[in-house]
Formats: sequence, structure tokens, C-alpha cells
Amino acid sequence: MHLSLDVLRSDDGRLEGTVITDSGREQPFSSTLDLLRILEDLHAERSGDGRRPSGRPE
Repeated sequence: MHLSLDVLRSDDGRLEGTVITDSGREQPFSSTLDLLRILEDLHAERSGDGRRPSGRPE
């Protein structure tokens, strides 16, 4: 899997931006924790381990 990150630092110092997958799917994030959750969800989707992506209703 290849990911592109468009990252910038907000006025209050947080990292924010967009994760872009090799399929063109874009997922915005507004903190380092959001970024880590996105990466964890992408890993879970790719590995097919059956976990629900975080932050999504069942």
C-alpha cells in the first residue's frame, strides 16, 4: 500500500492534513491521533482481521 500525506501545522501547533491512498481515497485528519486512527483503520482493512474501523457505526 502506498499513501500520500498532505500535512501542515495549524496555528495552535497541531498537525492536520489529508491521507491519500493509492486508490485515490482521501481522508482528512486534524490531529496526530486522528492520523493514527486512519492508519490503523487502513491496516485493519488491508489485513482483513475483521475489526470495525474506529469511529464508524456498526
